[in-house]
Amino acid sequence: MRKPGSNNGSISAWLLAVCLAIPSTALAQGKFPPDSFINLKVLPGDIEQRALIDMMRGFTGALDVRCQYCHVGEEGMPLDSFNFTSDDKRTKRTARLMIQMVRRINDSTLAQIPERPASAVEATCWTCHRGLARPQPLGEALREALDAAGLDSAVLAYRNLRERYYGSAAYDFGEETLNQLGFSLARARRLEAGLGILDLNAEFFPNSPGVLHTRGEAYLVSGDTVSALAAYRRALAADSTGPARFRVRQLTGPRPPR
Repeated sequence: MRKPGSNNGSISAWLLAVCLAIPSTALAQGKFPPDSFINLKVLPGDIEQRALIDMMRGFTGALDVRCQYCHVGEEGMPLDSFNFTSDDKRTKRTARLMIQMVRRINDSTLAQIPERPASAVEATCWTCHRGLARPQPLGEALREALDAAGLDSAVLAYRNLRERYYGSAAYDFGEETLNQLGFSLARARRLEAGLGILDLNAEFFPNSPGVLHTRGEAYLVSGDTVSALAAYRRALAADSTGPARFRVRQLTGPRPPR
């Protein structure tokens, strides 16, 4: 479960919590890594030392975390001071379930795909996490910030996440992410917030017909046909072949007789 091309970072992670449990005798001797492991509940009891450590490194790369995320220990302290045996942390207990989930997906669910290609795709930690401890889509993260502290908080969250993660696989910063969020807010009768999100999108995708069309959709679903038509016409000016053509015809065509 190693992120392709990732560095080998530290030796632990959310899914790492799964297992690395150092015997108390090894801890007393200040030895890391130990000669053998205890409290392995989802990994083979006879797993080789190198295989286990490589697995832990893969977890840290996939989640971009360090040992103390799952294990009892402090950042910057020697690994022989960590209590890898302890199950006190929720993340370690959760990690065991994640390991089992990935196994079920690969061994049971994906194995039943009809006429599965020989070079079969398998699920890994990286498949979902992509460098995030919590594998959450960008739109959901922004919606949480918006609901918790308002539009300004969501805009700031977007800017911070974009500055940190743009160019990585962690989040989708394509224009559709904010288009979908803005429209969903308008449909939920939160037009002001939806337009604020679309304004943010227009900052990064200026004059995009897709952003302009979505702005029209947001107005239309809110009942403001005048503003919707203006937005659709701007979208049509940017792309005469786009879907705004239908909306303009719909809003300006002959009205049916009453």
